[in-house]
Parts: sequence; C-alpha cells; structure tokens
Amino acid sequence: MGNDMKNILRLISTVAFMVCVFCLKPATGFALDPVTDTGPISEPALAIKNNRVEMPLKSVLLLGLKNNLNIQFASYTPGITETGIQLEEGKFDTLLSTQYQKNRSVTQTGNALGSTSSPVVKEERHNWEGKLQKKFLTGTQAELKTTNEEYLTDTSFQGLKPQFKNTIALSLTQPLLKDFGIGINETFIKIANLNYETSEYEFRDQVMNVMYQIEAFYWDLYYRNQDLLAKQDSLKQAEELQREFKIRIEAGALAPIEIHQADANVAQRKQEVIVAQAAVQAAEDYLKAALNLYDQKEYWDIEIFPSDLPNVINIKPSVDDCVKTAFENRPDLKQAQLGIRASELQLKYAKNQKLPNLSLFGSMGTSGIAGTPSSTAGVFGPFYQGTKSPYNGQWDKARSEMLSGDFYNYVIGVKFEVPIENNIAKSQYQKARLQSEQAVTNMKSVENIVINDVREALRRLDTSYKVIDSATANLTFTKEKLWAEQKKYEVGMSTARDVLDFQRDVAQAKSTLALAKSEHSKSIVNLSRVTGVLIEQKGLQYK
Repeated sequence: MGNDMKNILRLISTVAFMVCVFCLKPATGFALDPVTDTGPISEPALAIKNNRVEMPLKSVLLLGLKNNLNIQFASYTPGITETGIQLEEGKFDTLLSTQYQKNRSVTQTGNALGSTSSPVVKEERHNWEGKLQKKFLTGTQAELKTTNEEYLTDTSFQGLKPQFKNTIALSLTQPLLKDFGIGINETFIKIANLNYETSEYEFRDQVMNVMYQIEAFYWDLYYRNQDLLAKQDSLKQAEELQREFKIRIEAGALAPIEIHQADANVAQRKQEVIVAQAAVQAAEDYLKAALNLYDQKEYWDIEIFPSDLPNVINIKPSVDDCVKTAFENRPDLKQAQLGIRASELQLKYAKNQKLPNLSLFGSMGTSGIAGTPSSTAGVFGPFYQGTKSPYNGQWDKARSEMLSGDFYNYVIGVKFEVPIENNIAKSQYQKARLQSEQAVTNMKSVENIVINDVREALRRLDTSYKVIDSATANLTFTKEKLWAEQKKYEVGMSTARDVLDFQRDVAQAKSTLALAKSEHSKSIVNLSRVTGVLIEQKGLQYK
C-alpha cells in the first residue's frame, strides 16, 4: 500500500504541474497596419507649391487610411472585443490561494481529561494552508490542497507537545450530464472568438465605407473645380462681349443703352463664379476633414487639386457574377453568418442546461504528524503508565510520514440534483431557440439587401455611363450652336442676348459633363464597395 500511495502522490504532483502550465497562454492583440501589395504604407508627403497641392487618388486614399478619425476610432473595436476571449478563458484560470493564521485560546474546562494541574486549558495553533483550484474544459473541477499545522497545548493527554501535522489532498468533481464535455464548456470561448471575427468584419466594412466616402469627396472636388473653370470661362466670354460693346458704342455703331445688357451678364456670371468658388472650398473642406488635415493648421487654407482624371470606361459586369462576389466578400453577410454560428452554439448550450446535475466526486489524500513526545502517565488513573508517541521529530519527520503513503484517506461518491419545474433552463432554451431562428431570418434579410445593393449599383453604373454619352453629345452640340450664333451675330443676323444665352449653355454643358464623369467614377467605386472588394481592388490590405 505504501508504494501505491507514493505513486498517487507523484500523480498529484504531476496534476499540480499540469494545472500551472495549462493556464499559461500567449497574449494576442489587434494592430491596425495598412499595407499595399509592395509593403507597408508610408504617409504620402504633401508637396505644397504656391499654397496648392496636386494629389493623385492613390495618395488621397493612403493618407485617408492613415489619418481618418473614423477609421482610427473603429480600429479599437476589434481589440476591445478580443478582450472578451480572454475574459471567457479566464473562467478556466488556475486559482492559487494561501493563508496563514495563528490561534491562541485560554479556556475553562470541566473535562476530566483536561489539564491535571489547572481547570484551564491553553492551546496555540499555527496553521498555513495552500490551495490550487482549476476548472478544466471537460467540466472537471479540481482542487489540490495542503495544510501545515503546529499545535501546542497543556492538556495532559496530548502525546506530542508541540505537534506538527502535514496533509495533502486532491479532490475532483466531474459532471456527467449537465456541463459535461469540452464542447459545452468551450461554448462561450467560441462565441467570444466569433464576436472578435465579427468585429474584424465590422471594421473592414467601416474601412470600405470611409474609402468610398473619401473617393466620392475626391471626385466631387474634381467636379467643383471643373464647374468653376467653366464658369470662369463663361465670365471671360461675357467680359469680351462687354469690351466689344464698348468699342462699338464709342464708334457709334451701337446704342449706349445696349451696354446695360452686357454689364448685367458680366455681373451675373461673376456671381456664379463666386458661388462656384465657395462650392470648391466646401468640397475641399469635406476632403480635408476626411483626411484629418485639420490636425495641422498649415493645411487649413491650402488648395487641393485632384490630379487624376475620372474613369470613363464602360464596365458591364453580369449581375450573377457581382452577386456571387458580394456573397463571398460582403462584411455584413459574413457578420450574419457568424451570428448564426454563435446562436447555434448558444442553443446547444441552453439545451445541455436542461439536463439534471449528475456528478461524480472523489478525493484522496495523505497525512503525517511529528513532534516532541510527552508523557501521558496517570491521565486515566494512577495505574495508567501511558506510552510515548513514536513520531518524534520536527517538520521534516511529519512530511516524511505524509509522503510515506501509510496514512491516507479517500472519498468517492455520486451527486444527483434536478429542479422539479426547471423553469429557468426551459426559458433560456426557448430564448436561445428563438434567437437562432432570428439569426437565420437576419441572414436572409442581409442576403436580400446585398442583392438589392448590387442591382442598384449596376443600374447606377449603367446610367452614369449613358449620362456621359449624352452630356458629351450635348456639349458638342452647344459649342456648335454657339459658333453658329456668333457667326450670325457678326453679320447682324442675331442679337447679343442670344449669344450670351448660348455661352451660358456651353458653360452649363461643360459642368454637366464634368458632373457625369464624377458620378461615373463614384459608381465604379460604389460597385466595388457593395461587392466587398474595394480594399483589394485598390491594392491595399490590412494586417
């Protein structure tokens, strides 16, 4: 039996070591690190010349990814969500506890076995206790406990004064129905991991939305600049006609009253230029805010000029291909899929909680004592000679006796309990079942939204390209009409008012074409956004 107990003690020591090692896990984290296909992103420098900076679209996007406050704010969410994984894993942490206490008492006694010299008993104990507790993924509750006690008393029947006692025991409780198995006990860790994945997709969605917004601001600024150029050109034409009127009036070839019409047109077009300049500044401000350029005051008043031209190619992808791509890449669809998986795990756990609590429990331990032998002669009368304790020694002797395995105890049993109505578990299961069905419904709803977004994006793309064709033709026709009207005016077959009207038509046609090109470029990037591939199509990725 001694060898068996020694083997058991070795097992207890091994379990204690495994408990300590089991709870050591490397820390993980989430880092926002935008990179291109060729390496990490470096913030593009703004080459400011004469208070103006020309920026290609790629530089604007890179600057936005580095500086945009919405992206920076959203980048914290995955890291915050990841702490939930550690929180759930913490439920399986190993708990080490230890305590020391000293107890001294002086009490009266009426016991014949008490002190022979006085009706007062004095006792003093020094007790140290150490304990390791852990819950394993199988549902097993384990406790490894050791105690060390020094006991001193003046009672005459105490054979060791002082007495040293060591004990060590391993206790295990294993659920067999409710809370049994790795799958059940890992439920909330898995859900926490799914929540972390969901937050990553949520962040990806936010990045794509911000990238789309920044590019939309870029093309809006392009349109506003072109609109301003068209209106400035229209103003120049009106001023040239105004100078011509003055020359003809001085030569007597035109009535002085005609100058008022030219002056009015110049004033009106100056007003249009002022309004267009304000629109350019507003578009610049939207882009500056998206790029967080307000963080440095020297960028507040610089002029930003888009150096790239809009994409005017005719793209005709099929609806089926785009829907397939969106189903494979849309972050909101991925979130819905993860939501279904999380609800299924919750449902499985809730079903397990309806089971009765049937547990197998047991404990095994060993102990040893030592001390300074004290005579007990006469304790039970004048003829009682007493015997000396054979456990003479100090702490090392007590530990040796404990490790010998000769003095042991064990307990084994089964525990069964079940709530008769079980209303709590039933309600939680019903709730989890409804939430699982809700998650499936949400998935179908998101799929419908994705299909609708793709169809709408393709219609918008097709329409914007057709508008470019129409606007290009309209600009050609209005220029030809203006040229013809100017020829008629030169020979006296048209009026100045007609020429001015046609000039305004040309300016408007130029603005309309610029707007059409801008909207088409936004339609192209919008299609990339709704299919979930905008980041990759821009040659970017996040690690």
